[in-house]
Amino acid sequence: MKITKRLLAALLAALLTLSLAACDRGRLDIPAGQVTTDDFQKNLHQSTTKNLRYVCETETGIYFQDSDVFAYYLEKETKRVTILCCKPDCEHKDNTCNAYIYGHSLWFYDGKLYFTNRDGVIENGNVVDYGDRIYSINPDGTNRKAVQNLEFTPNGETSKYQSHPIMHRGVVYFPYCGILYAAPLGGNIEDAEKIWGTELENSGMVINKGAPNYELWADGNTVYFMVNLEQNDGTYKDTLFAYDTAEKSVTQVWQTPDKEEVGEWVSTGVSVNQWYVMEGQIYFYLSGGDFWRSNLNTGRTEKLAETHEKVQYGSAIFTDDYLCLLNDRPDSKGEELIVGSPDYIGGDTIYLYKLNGEYVKELSLKSLYEKNENLTTCKLCFCTDGNIYFLADAVTWSDRVGSASHKIDELTLYCIDIDTSEITQIYNWQ
Repeated sequence: MKITKRLLAALLAALLTLSLAACDRGRLDIPAGQVTTDDFQKNLHQSTTKNLRYVCETETGIYFQDSDVFAYYLEKETKRVTILCCKPDCEHKDNTCNAYIYGHSLWFYDGKLYFTNRDGVIENGNVVDYGDRIYSINPDGTNRKAVQNLEFTPNGETSKYQSHPIMHRGVVYFPYCGILYAAPLGGNIEDAEKIWGTELENSGMVINKGAPNYELWADGNTVYFMVNLEQNDGTYKDTLFAYDTAEKSVTQVWQTPDKEEVGEWVSTGVSVNQWYVMEGQIYFYLSGGDFWRSNLNTGRTEKLAETHEKVQYGSAIFTDDYLCLLNDRPDSKGEELIVGSPDYIGGDTIYLYKLNGEYVKELSLKSLYEKNENLTTCKLCFCTDGNIYFLADAVTWSDRVGSASHKIDELTLYCIDIDTSEITQIYNWQ
């Protein structure tokens, strides 16, 4: 009889647990979230991989989109990941899932998560294309709303490039048809302010190849944009412009340096491998070269560290405090190196420098390669709160179908603690 009572008590407890869980279905345990500033989150826009490129954060967590276009929330303290969907029985496989955002930018502002998406809607039985728009959702992925258009003529022939806008202090900066515009978040696109550029005429092409590719940035009262411009000799150079938001003026402040100034590097004369603007200085890393800084007011360029002494080729991300440099194979030289060969590095060590050029320490990722023989490379994503986040790619091959086999990438997200060198795997995503 005692056993029966125990079983009955256990059954009642289980039913109570299921009942409570059912009450919570349709709701995620994610804090409302706040950010300490409305400024552009520079350190989260440094990813060296396309598989995890769009990231933003609050005081308590990090939002990111994976390569399968789903959005997730990562709690900073526990490193626990939650997909942004609270639909009961949702399999998180297609666009019926709340977490399916398929965005190409991601911000957190005034208690809402924002992303951009090119999407059509069905109205009166017909598909209507509104072009690129900004959407807002609650921190748990619910209540999706279109809040702002990013195209003056949706689906126009000169607007086929996906824009990658940024939000800074409540203002959205976005390119359209060759011109950079600014508009308050949620504002009417017809009231957008033209900042820079020449309007492209309708070329009759699906993609207008004359549209410049903007890399947008913001620091303090200044919005920066990098554009690859043709020079008088027919070559191209990345060129940085500064937009003073108070004076409403644009000034060219920097251009990719010549090899006569900083020596040769992998992509000499075209672009640098990674850059970071802060307090009137641009910090940049040259793979095959070194770590440099240029004053955007005086134009003076100086070498901060001879990073080639640590690694010949590499990839980098910046924060307000550090340059994080990962050794790597020279992909940008177009060399196809064989995995396991002496020349293949694969990204197994991070070298840390302060922004004044002082070398701090190295962080080893070699244990990951020792545990997984299929691991081929690691790619840096972003750095925040003393942790460097990176993706590890383990490559396997499927069974042959006919005469061919297919490459399979198994991506794993990790972070490494700068102080302790401890590596933590981030579970429950993908």
